[in-house]
Amino acid sequence: MNGRQIEIFHAVMRAGTVTEAAERLGVTQPAVTAGLKQIEATLGFNLFQRAGGRLHPTEEARILIGEAERIQDSLDVFRKMAHRLKQDLVEHLRVATPTAFSHMLIPDVMTGFVAGNPTCLVDVTTQHHEQILNDLASKAGGNSLGFTFGLGDRRGIGSISIGNARLVALVPGNWGMAKQSSVSIDEVAEGPVVGTFQGEPLGDAVDRLMRSSQLTPDPVIRVHNHSLAAQLAIRGVGATIIDALTAYHIESTNNSSDYALIPLEQSPPLDVTAIYSYEHPLNRHAKTFIDGFRTQYNRLGDLYTP
Repeated sequence: MNGRQIEIFHAVMRAGTVTEAAERLGVTQPAVTAGLKQIEATLGFNLFQRAGGRLHPTEEARILIGEAERIQDSLDVFRKMAHRLKQDLVEHLRVATPTAFSHMLIPDVMTGFVAGNPTCLVDVTTQHHEQILNDLASKAGGNSLGFTFGLGDRRGIGSISIGNARLVALVPGNWGMAKQSSVSIDEVAEGPVVGTFQGEPLGDAVDRLMRSSQLTPDPVIRVHNHSLAAQLAIRGVGATIIDALTAYHIESTNNSSDYALIPLEQSPPLDVTAIYSYEHPLNRHAKTFIDGFRTQYNRLGDLYTP
């Protein structure tokens, strides 16, 4: 499939009819119909079934639409960049961040950055730690800048320290320890635990903490997303350990007694870092974004520091 065929497929999937898809694309209905036939002939299977005057996607089409969405996003970025090149506006910053930073930090940073840099096109994506590192190392189309909890030993990736974030235990509200002023890792491990994957900074930190107490991690479920781990704990699946930024977000958006946030004793802090590829040195916009991130992070005060 070429780019135009993908564009036709995407338009039909979103519109549901050839007529509306043609209007969106600015072409004739026969052109869209012919395009669909060419696509299906190329692929060797049907993408749509006709019923009731509408096109109903097949299971194969539903599987492909996710990739088509990503390609369309890339095409949109390409068009915007081409337009900016035409206007001699070539400033572009791609930023990747974990979900924990996207609740309040990144929106606050973006607000100030956009106001001071109106000609810079900014793309922000939410990714897991390993995805951020891989995209930074990409030679083409990768991120310009990433934020994460620590870095570890990663060849070709540089880091700039922003600060620290302590760990917090989140337990179901009906557990006995929910009324304690602090909790040890041993107490957390006594009940069901919602864990985060090893290879993620939080998962690795919790794993080290458990092993230092001669505990064998045995979570009932593991997730990449800190907020998802918190929501599972709130629903009584088990206790979890999250970073203090996610804890603050949970506390500010949940007014219930279904959970308790408790300081974790002997908690190792997570490093908060800005990261970048040595092959793509930080430009002035990336440096400005990092400065804004550090300013917003410092405003959070002791809530997020050990």
